[in-house]
Amino acid sequence: MPKDSLEQAIKEVDRLRSEDPSLTLYGYLAERGLLSTERIDEAWNEVRSGAAVPQPAPARSRPRREEDDAPEEEEEEDEGPQNAVQAVVQYFRNMPFWGASALLHLVLIILFMNIVRSEEEKKVEDVVITAVMKQAAPKPPPYDPTRKRAMKRREAVPGPKNTNVKDPIILKKEVTEVTPDIPLGTSLENLTNVQIADPNVVSTGVNDAIGIGGGAAGAYGQRWGKGSLSNEGGTEATEEAVRAALEWLRRHQNEDGSWSCHDFMSRCDKSAGPCKNHPENVDPAGSDGRGWKEHDIGVTALAMLAYTGYGHTHRAGTYSEYVEVLKKACNFMRSVQIKGMNDPNYDGCFRKAESIPKDKSKEAEIDEDQQWMYDHSIATMAMAELLALSGDVLNLRRTVEDAAMFCIRAQNEGWGWRYSVKLGDNDTSVTGWMVLALKTVATCRMLEYVSMPSSDEFEQSYKGAVKWFDHATSSSTGFTGYKSPGDEGSRLPELDQIKGGYPFTKEQSCMTAVSVLCRLFAGQSRANETIKKGVVNVLMKHPPRWQKREGKVLSKINFYYWYYATLAMFQYGGGLWKEWNEKMQDALLPTQRVLNQPQGRSCEDGSWDPIDEWSLAGGRVYTTAMGALTLEVYYRFERAKESSR
Repeated sequence: MPKDSLEQAIKEVDRLRSEDPSLTLYGYLAERGLLSTERIDEAWNEVRSGAAVPQPAPARSRPRREEDDAPEEEEEEDEGPQNAVQAVVQYFRNMPFWGASALLHLVLIILFMNIVRSEEEKKVEDVVITAVMKQAAPKPPPYDPTRKRAMKRREAVPGPKNTNVKDPIILKKEVTEVTPDIPLGTSLENLTNVQIADPNVVSTGVNDAIGIGGGAAGAYGQRWGKGSLSNEGGTEATEEAVRAALEWLRRHQNEDGSWSCHDFMSRCDKSAGPCKNHPENVDPAGSDGRGWKEHDIGVTALAMLAYTGYGHTHRAGTYSEYVEVLKKACNFMRSVQIKGMNDPNYDGCFRKAESIPKDKSKEAEIDEDQQWMYDHSIATMAMAELLALSGDVLNLRRTVEDAAMFCIRAQNEGWGWRYSVKLGDNDTSVTGWMVLALKTVATCRMLEYVSMPSSDEFEQSYKGAVKWFDHATSSSTGFTGYKSPGDEGSRLPELDQIKGGYPFTKEQSCMTAVSVLCRLFAGQSRANETIKKGVVNVLMKHPPRWQKREGKVLSKINFYYWYYATLAMFQYGGGLWKEWNEKMQDALLPTQRVLNQPQGRSCEDGSWDPIDEWSLAGGRVYTTAMGALTLEVYYRFERAKESSR
């Protein structure tokens, strides 16, 4: 059959199949006499008649013939193609009919598959394809303490020099936000909008952060290149300062993963000698920079928060050495959590076992040197943030749940917290840390990393905290007290013994900053009179300033106040935040110890000299961790969404 005729037949079969799907090429050819039916019938009859022919025995059982014994050279010569054809015919005759039919169809299919169907060649236009390879992000350069760091504020994105535009187009947009000049961040866990119930609102459930009604702050703003840093006021200088602080903390971490308030000097560079203050930075208390060993858990937690705030966990991060730092710190923190005592006053708390008195009845006695509730609240916050960012449910879920439930049990009924479990009296400072801790645990619950505390327990806890803030705040001034309305705040009794009296000003109200921050986190409106008075009458009148004690002029250096007030002002936003941010950077950036500054040494590089009000207790680890945390404000917490209250 000619090739052209066969190709035409294939095309015709394709066309006719739309009418008769069962039509085959074989049937089409046979029906039109293009395939010899006589030859097919003849072959078919031969195959069927061949079924009666005795089949040859299997090779192993077939009897030997005399011919088989003949030498090879006596075999008949091959007669070429004729013998091959006969062998094939004999093979088909010996096959059963169904085998011959299958083989015949297989041959036809193979034949038709190898026929090249001619089609009109389509012209393909030349297309230039450019492969763009996505380059991997460059590896961050190693930290170089000899490199000169930016010590002053800079504009994050310099504007064009020529601002004279002919016929500019001005777009006007109605703004309804309270702080329209600073956009809201993007919450890490913006997955739900359910909130804690308030008597004035209808919504119920666990918020994605903390909150009593309204909108509350999400747990974490967007980190790393999403615009939060520059949009919110951060600069290259602030990031360099944070990196330097983290390097100092890394160098001074203990082998067991902790940091020491008192013994950190054991990790100093032996060739350079222990860290010491710059000659111009004299501690009013006469301290050499070492704090109280009782607060090692607390400063370890602060250091951990500085690393998580920089976008690292014990599992992943830009800098592998920081991941290792957090891995060791996490193991230490888990090792100091009290377990298995079957005592609700201790189980779950982060506390050194040796600090628990043998006579537990003495636990109720307030000891100003045993303020371990501070340490527990900060440690709970650090471990919860590590869980929220890493998702390490297997290793951290039980740790965070137990710590959070201890926080719930320790709270005074309907009020705040103090130095021990349900002690009866309250203070704003411990209550503030507890609110931040539970805020972070609530994030873990929203992410379904923990199942405790319950929604009702969160709700009652937040209500009690806000009730205490209301009680401790002066309605006329907005000033929040430490233990009573409008008092001057907490102070270290040891500093009262210094010649010349208490060396630090108490005009900077850290307790007011705590109250404002927690109210904003709870979703209260920026227009709320108590918040406005706290911001305008108290915080903005005392912005950050590195002012040391000189004669009768009291020192204004207070990292604790700067941290809380900076968080509060960031949450408040607007022009007041911008003003505060500039002063905060002016206080922190030039005062960080730098290797290449006059009398700079490698060991102090990245730290802040411990000469503030609370350095006597926390030491250099405390000031350095708090300095880093303050400079991470731009991307740590999303700005709170407010309610109508």
